[in-house]
Amino acid sequence: MKHQLFLVGLFSISTLFVSSEVTATTGIIQPNVEKTEKHVRLTALAYLENMKQAYKELNFELLYVNTGGSKIEPKQLIHGVIDGKRIAYFCYLNGSMRESLQFDGKISFYEQGNQAYSLASRRDQSVFSNITSFDFENGTQNYEYIILGKGRIAGKKAIAIRMASKDEFRYSYIVWLDLNSYLPLRLDTISKANLIIDQTMAISLKVTDTINPWIAQLSEKRIPEVLHLAKMDVEEAAKWQLHWIPEGFKIVKNDQHKLMMHDIEPVSYIMISDGIVSVSIYISSTQSSSSDQQSIIQQGGTLLYTKHQEKLEVNIIGEIPIAAAERVASSIRVAK
Repeated sequence: MKHQLFLVGLFSISTLFVSSEVTATTGIIQPNVEKTEKHVRLTALAYLENMKQAYKELNFELLYVNTGGSKIEPKQLIHGVIDGKRIAYFCYLNGSMRESLQFDGKISFYEQGNQAYSLASRRDQSVFSNITSFDFENGTQNYEYIILGKGRIAGKKAIAIRMASKDEFRYSYIVWLDLNSYLPLRLDTISKANLIIDQTMAISLKVTDTINPWIAQLSEKRIPEVLHLAKMDVEEAAKWQLHWIPEGFKIVKNDQHKLMMHDIEPVSYIMISDGIVSVSIYISSTQSSSSDQQSIIQQGGTLLYTKHQEKLEVNIIGEIPIAAAERVASSIRVAK
């Protein structure tokens, strides 16, 4: 796939990052501002709803970086709408070429040195898609929305909205919005200690009245063949149940199937989601008689929590605090 990328100076963007050791309020220069040149006294919820609508309807090009722990990745997103259908082109800007194109219920992947392929998928996998797909109205049960103030992100006037968790079982977030387009410019994931543990931040944003001609042409080209993945060997519902999940989360998948590393017994798999994050829970029997042993690996906001208890191994993967993972694991019981 041939295309031209811009902003050669991406290699100097590290000066724009906010350190994960900095408190979450760093960079806000005008606290408690609710009036702007264009908008008068919008509520925090109204700003978030406008962001949600803008992200789905506008044509824009975005250069941004992800930072989690010590890892920094610059990326590009070109988004548009064709006859009411959203199209999104995404690529990594460092290292070997990795690209994807999502349109009309399919997402195609292109990676240097590998054969291109497509998957059937209507799930939005673009940057900021988790926060811009959230049900903010219902989310008031678990988050408090607070206008923090104004600042500048990627040369744009921006306003910061804090989504403060009402309990210890989910992270808080700070969303920075472009005051002109309402598009998201930055998303900080905030720990209980009020530290930024993961961040996505725009380096450049360009909003246009019409769709980028290049991706409009891509929508007309033949995509790689859709890959039909073999269905997992699902035998029945999971043999284990969760007796507790954080408020606002729902079980979206619950089954058991065999994995390559478990040749004998199937592994129970449960996925829970609150609309922003999805958490995968794998439960399997083990011959070990040790109990209450656990290991914790954290990369940015993503947690890998493993616990052995009463000949049971539990693995939890997702963007949740350790307190939530521990309580979920302790609530597991045999299904009745």
